[in-house]
Formats: sequence, C-alpha cells, structure tokens
Amino acid sequence: MRKKHKSIFSNQDCSNNKIFFWYSPKGKVFNKDFWKFYKKILTFRRTKEEVNFIKKVLKLKPGMKILDLCCGYGRHSIELAKQGYEVVGQDINPFFLKEAEKSAKKIGVKIQWVENDMRKIPFKKEFDVVLNLFTSFGYFEKEKDHQKVFFEVNKALKPKGYFFLDVINREKILYPYKHKRVIKTSDGSVLKIEANFDIVTSRNNERRIMILKNGKRKEFYISIRIFTLTELISMTQKAGLIFERSYGDYFGNPVSFSADRCILIAQKI
Repeated sequence: MRKKHKSIFSNQDCSNNKIFFWYSPKGKVFNKDFWKFYKKILTFRRTKEEVNFIKKVLKLKPGMKILDLCCGYGRHSIELAKQGYEVVGQDINPFFLKEAEKSAKKIGVKIQWVENDMRKIPFKKEFDVVLNLFTSFGYFEKEKDHQKVFFEVNKALKPKGYFFLDVINREKILYPYKHKRVIKTSDGSVLKIEANFDIVTSRNNERRIMILKNGKRKEFYISIRIFTLTELISMTQKAGLIFERSYGDYFGNPVSFSADRCILIAQKI
C-alpha cells in the first residue's frame, strides 16, 4: 500500500498567506546561513560553465548590456562582468546585494546593483539580455504576479533582445517524486528536505532543516510554483515575446522527462 503524505503546511499558515512571503528579505531563507551553505555547492566552475553556455547560445558580443534579474549574491553577474559585459544585478535582498558588491570590488569589476522586486524592473529598453537563473521564479502566490515579471522583462529589453529563463524541470521532480532527500557539502553541513507537491496548484512545498558544520540548526519553509514548458511559452507570448527555443540543461540537451532544467529562450519583437 502506498504511503499517504500530508501537506507540510497547515491550513492556518496558507490562509494567513505567511508561506507566500518566505522569499522576502525579512524571511528565514535567503540570509547568511543560506549564502554560506550554497556557496559550497554552486562552485566557480559550475558558474563559469553556465555563463559560457549562455554566451554561446545567445551569441553574446563584448560590451552588451545584461540584466541579471534575481541575481542573489552575484555569482553570474560577476562572471559576466569579468568577461567584458556591462552588467546590472537586481535583487530584493539587501544582504545578498551587499555580499555581491563586496565580491565585485574584491576582484575589480564594476556592476550596478539594484534593490528591487522582480515585478518592478526600473529600466526601459536598456538591455540586450535579461537573465533569470537557478529557479528564481515562481515564488508568488498569485498567477498574475508571475505573468507580470514577463511584462517587465519585455519592457526592460531592447528590440531583438533576449530573455533567458532557467527553472527546475517539473517533469523531472515529479517522476519519481522524492518526499525526502538530503544534501551534503564538503565541510559536513547538511540540508534535510521534506517535500510535498500540490498537484492542483502545481506548487512544490518544502520544509528544510539546515545543519551547519558548527552545529547550528535552522528550519524554514519554501513554496515554489513549478511551471511546465508549455505554460512558460504561453506566458512568454502573452507578454509580447517570441518563444525561440528551449534546453534541458547547460550542455544543450533538449527538455525531457529526465532533464534537470527547463531553460527557455525568448526574444523581444
């Protein structure tokens, strides 16, 4: 008999909309502990490979202006700036932006950092490329807010500019779905994840317990709307962008049931 899994979020939490603000600067997720943990997983080599793939498929030319939307602590922004591009990094989290600025100054690259929600991009027809990477999308409660991001991207792009969106592949996480998993880093830190997928809302809800090497324990919750490629293409078209192509990873393989990523490339008319 298959074991039944209950939602990890209480009805009270959902009715009060508490869970839908997990990504905010005052939340318990994107802070110093998260930064320390993921820096060990998101290596310099991985970042460089991802940037090189973006350069290749978009045929980027030196000096192009790029917006790294939801840039986090700036790992892609800094690598792009190192390779000669004019970069703007936008994120809602002041702690991440502060760390990004420190790292950029340390290696001597100039980047404009903007603290703002992804639903409000304060630029118009300025960018050759807008990037949104590492599943930095799907956080909001209302569907219209996700669609608004696409409209804002269109506004920020120059004519013929490209939008490069990279999110987790819905089909890969569902078949088979793992209700529990563990991520370990080289220094012995551990992230334990208890997950539940709401098939009605297509949201992946997770309870995460982070145990750092110093024994510090932290518990938090996240909820991400996971989109199919079909849905992303539809949102692209509604925003006035043209879907061009897709990939299932940073090696150029197609989106499939086994692909880790769902990468969408769209162009402004």
